[in-house]
Amino acid sequence: MNPLIYTLHVAVPTAFDVDEQLDHQTTIAHMLRLQKEGIHSFLVCGSTGEQHSLSLVEKISLVDAIAAETRFSPDTELLFGVAGIRYQETHRLAAHIAKLPQVAGIVLGFPPYLCPTQTEAIAYAKGVIHAADKPVILYNNPRRTGFDLSIDSLSILAKDPRVIGLKEAGDVQRISTIKSQLPADFRFYAGGEQGLIEKVQLGFGGLSSMAGNLCPQEIIACWQELIQTKFLAIDTPAWRQIIDAAAGDPTQTISYLPWLKAQLRAQRSGFGHCRTPLGMSHLAGADQ
Repeated sequence: MNPLIYTLHVAVPTAFDVDEQLDHQTTIAHMLRLQKEGIHSFLVCGSTGEQHSLSLVEKISLVDAIAAETRFSPDTELLFGVAGIRYQETHRLAAHIAKLPQVAGIVLGFPPYLCPTQTEAIAYAKGVIHAADKPVILYNNPRRTGFDLSIDSLSILAKDPRVIGLKEAGDVQRISTIKSQLPADFRFYAGGEQGLIEKVQLGFGGLSSMAGNLCPQEIIACWQELIQTKFLAIDTPAWRQIIDAAAGDPTQTISYLPWLKAQLRAQRSGFGHCRTPLGMSHLAGADQ
């Protein structure tokens, strides 16, 4: 049995104040609002890319603040993203998380930009997995990192029983081939809602949701139907709302994160800002 209970988690953005300082309490307040809407599992610092702007000290302070929060319900499943350019810092973060029973598992990303070999990536992952000693979802996102985890490398890492899933943002067509080589309870997670119906039909059984930040009840209902029936009508108001929430700024003026935070600010009383350059306009840059 897969040790992670929930197949759906919401990847929450990280709040920063106007001076770009990390804002623990606004991040946690957003998670608590989603909890009231029915979300039981959260991924922090593991999908939005903002973790790469955080220092090790900031990451540790954030995971400590979340672990210390007493208003999460007992059945809440907290996942934390672990990734970085420097292996030693990533290892130290994983070792720190190992001491926090409130964190159910980690989402392990590969270093951005460095383009490690498969051998180097396996060594990196094995070290972090051992240090964290918790259930691990590997995260393959070649467009963002420049590294694409091979099927052979995945098979090697999946021999460790702590590796219980893969968040695949690369070639989704290979999932049908990979599934037969892995344990039956190994879970493939879709990163976001784009192409989600096709992904579930290909064998994905988990969702790392971004749209759930804006429409949590809709994503819960649609995900339950999709995972049970492998089908979803695309013309329903709920699904259209989800797709709009996942698509971002229709004018393509700003990237997804500042757009998402603007929507959250419009829905509620403030969510914070992004660290620049995200959210900057050409005029803002010229004024510096």
